[in-house]
Amino acid sequence: MLRYSLVYISLAVGIACAQVPATQPVIIQNSTPLFSEDFESGQLNADVWKQEVTGNNVIKIQSDKAAHGKYALEVQCPEPSNKTWAFITTDKLPEALHQRYFGRAYMFIASQLPTRHSILVMAGTAGFPKNKYQEVASANGRWQLTYVDLTGAAMEEDYHAAGSMPYNRWFCLEWEFSDQPNHSSLWVDGQPILDTGFVSKSTKKTTDLVGGFTDYRFGFKLWGAAPAAFDLYFDDIALDTKRIGMIGATPKP
Repeated sequence: MLRYSLVYISLAVGIACAQVPATQPVIIQNSTPLFSEDFESGQLNADVWKQEVTGNNVIKIQSDKAAHGKYALEVQCPEPSNKTWAFITTDKLPEALHQRYFGRAYMFIASQLPTRHSILVMAGTAGFPKNKYQEVASANGRWQLTYVDLTGAAMEEDYHAAGSMPYNRWFCLEWEFSDQPNHSSLWVDGQPILDTGFVSKSTKKTTDLVGGFTDYRFGFKLWGAAPAAFDLYFDDIALDTKRIGMIGATPKP
């Protein structure tokens, strides 16, 4: 179910990179976010979402496992595969989210992700898979925030890692992506995990590296082969110009 409302754009933050110490979890009582998707219609809205899938990977709305309500998105790699991805993607979002935004999604990782670089959330330009973007990813069992430019002759990236991935339970993933200046933050279950800026290795610039976020993706993309099957679930996706926070009710097991 999609919801829209007007909000004011909050002030930009600094670009210092730090692994952030734990604090008490934050539950923010926020107004209705600019964009939300809880999958409670039981199907993807074709006017908003498209699917990008390679091989035998699976994207479906199912009712066997959900954080809240009845339905959630399942994104599955059912077998070992090479150069693999499966995303739901949209470019139908408000202009207010194109330079800086906050995101929230409940996730359940049902089996351990491959140790290699695995993208879970991406926001960037058109032209996937040869585009510019920022991402929330995992690598070697840790969270990773990354800026990537695949539009030139040589790939450019800047990445930072911290924390550890939670498995076999619902958790609340929150992130912030900013393109002016280039910056990302990450929270898990209300706890700050990582806060980092990004720098272009070729130009040394720290702002407008992506050129604005127009395309948003949820699912997975692996850099390299998937040595074994794995399964992800997403629920209660929300995007806004200010931090959204956790839903008060404890997710179902």
